[in-house]
Amino acid sequence: MSKGATIFVSIIAVVVVAYVAWAAVWSYERANTHTCPTLDITITDFAKRQYVTASELVTLLKKNGLYPVGKTASTIETQQIENFIRNHPMVRKAECYILPDGTVCVRLSQRIPVLRVVTGDMSYFVDTDRTKMPVRESVTTPVLVATGNIGERMACNELADLVLWLEENSYWKEKIQSIHVVHPKMVYLIQRPDGTHIILGEISGFRQKLGKLRTLYDKGFDEIGWQTYQELDLRYAGQVIGRNLD
Repeated sequence: MSKGATIFVSIIAVVVVAYVAWAAVWSYERANTHTCPTLDITITDFAKRQYVTASELVTLLKKNGLYPVGKTASTIETQQIENFIRNHPMVRKAECYILPDGTVCVRLSQRIPVLRVVTGDMSYFVDTDRTKMPVRESVTTPVLVATGNIGERMACNELADLVLWLEENSYWKEKIQSIHVVHPKMVYLIQRPDGTHIILGEISGFRQKLGKLRTLYDKGFDEIGWQTYQELDLRYAGQVIGRNLD
């Protein structure tokens, strides 16, 4: 390529870059002068659960001075709106952004409860992120219930580990009806359909404990049936002790 051709190509490249930069600035400034015509809230998992509604969020945004409709784009704090919605007790994730025409969009997903804890006069859920979640009338999803002497730390850690594992294990998910905690070293699983008590003792090692019981169900109880016992104790290494409580 000749020197003149090289200079010509360089000039064209500079012009193109300058035009792109000008267009970006012009588009940004033009978008910033738009007045927000509407707020578009999308709850991505609304077909599965209705723990929070768009109308509730609109009411809360208005109450807290964050409703964007009628404001110019340059005055709308999308990060503030996003943070506010993320702090809603039923919201798991949220993002907020503005379209070129000034429309403010919010996309969010809801928290997913996996366990309900009932202890004394307190009740709450634990979600898939192992986080405490308040009870609401709108939360009607059936989940495992744990009762007894349960601290929040235990609920959001050891119990959550157990329940999330049960959720992924179709065999045990169908068998376990509820959980009862006498104290952290005496945890019972209540089995359906007859209420047989499975004593885990401590929750730690629950995979191995339930694994040996599964083996016994599959092989050792073929003839006598596990329904013979009202209580199955898994606390001892290599053993499953069956008892009747009468």
